[in-house]
Amino acid sequence: MINETTSLSPTVYAQARRKTVLLLLGAVAFTVVGALLLWQHDTLKGLIGGALAVPFFGAAAVLLAVRLVRNRPELVLDAHGLEHVQLGRIAWTEVTAVRVRTMTVRGSTQRMIEVVLADPAAYLARAPRLVRAGAGLNRSLGCGPANIAANTLPVPLEEVLAAVHRHHPRLGGSAG
Repeated sequence: MINETTSLSPTVYAQARRKTVLLLLGAVAFTVVGALLLWQHDTLKGLIGGALAVPFFGAAAVLLAVRLVRNRPELVLDAHGLEHVQLGRIAWTEVTAVRVRTMTVRGSTQRMIEVVLADPAAYLARAPRLVRAGAGLNRSLGCGPANIAANTLPVPLEEVLAAVHRHHPRLGGSAG
């Protein structure tokens, strides 16, 4: 008997270029505003705001520009696991569930795909530096380290969940 999941072609989700360009423009705008606050600060708040905005949004702008230039797929699903441009490679054997998660932080609702891992510490030991840096914040929000934001994908999250289920029927997941 042939395993259907091994004969299935990989599902590839391209980078959401339009969204990435809009995020880049926003990051550049906030970097410029921060620089103006530093240059023409009249108050301590302006100086602190500028000192925080320039490195944070400047780094975000650089990362987004690099993503646009590299133009790698955002997410690839295959019989062995998933590969995400930020999260790296995660084997299905490491995953216990994949689901849509909705979070509200300071009045803003965000949707994401949460990849629930059997051993988050083992993943974090090999995860990209940016993922390791955000792990504490994710933990404080009640999430694991492997999450894929809706605004980075070119399709609805439910479509990605359906593809996960095709590649690994045990994982399908649900909204949460």
